[in-house]
Amino acid sequence: MVKAVPRYLQIINYYQGMIDAGKLSEGQQMPTEEAIGALFSVSRITVRQALDGLAQAGYIYKVQGKGSFVASKKAGMQLNHLIGFSDEMRSLGLEPSTILVEQSLMLPTEAVAKALNIDVTQKIYFLTRIRCADGVPMAVEKVHMPFYRFAGIETQDLSKSLYALLKEQYGCECSKAVQSIQAGAASSHDAKLLKIKTGMPVLCISRTTYGMDGAPFEYVDSIYRGDKYIFNVTLEK
Repeated sequence: MVKAVPRYLQIINYYQGMIDAGKLSEGQQMPTEEAIGALFSVSRITVRQALDGLAQAGYIYKVQGKGSFVASKKAGMQLNHLIGFSDEMRSLGLEPSTILVEQSLMLPTEAVAKALNIDVTQKIYFLTRIRCADGVPMAVEKVHMPFYRFAGIETQDLSKSLYALLKEQYGCECSKAVQSIQAGAASSHDAKLLKIKTGMPVLCISRTTYGMDGAPFEYVDSIYRGDKYIFNVTLEK
């Protein structure tokens, strides 16, 4: 005998389908608990269980005293392969763009010098860039690169794919990257760049990228919007 699908799961599946199909759009208010209960002929307890499940799955969010709303879709980014932001966004059907906020030539901190395997007396290029998808700010990148490897890069268009530029102009290709991810809260500065509220959850990612010669050529500190990203990884035995 086939086991019946619990009513709360029926509600979850129904609204997930509606949201995935675009019949309920980002920011749109969900029907009231009473309306959902009447549609499925279930109690408010069952409705709340379903709404909790939708919220946990990232499909909706709740606002105290106002109800539930359709959440923005999160970009699913893979952790088990190395790909640049631009290519990642295009693979998701989004149009990438970059806003160059700052660029300078400076001396590195000890931590950055260690990551790039250079001396603290050797200058680096420092870039701050806002990475966008379909015009929406998704992340702030603070990029550090050795000056001696990329002389003259300040004359290039740094509002486009950096990895494509490094490959075409400097023959530098990525071979691997080592990165760490931790939860954080948006500073007032980063919140302004990302157009979110100060203190909102963000993902803080530090990455050292290596070239085909095995030498590190880039160290990046990135702040990703917590409401826009979900990171995926495939684990194999």
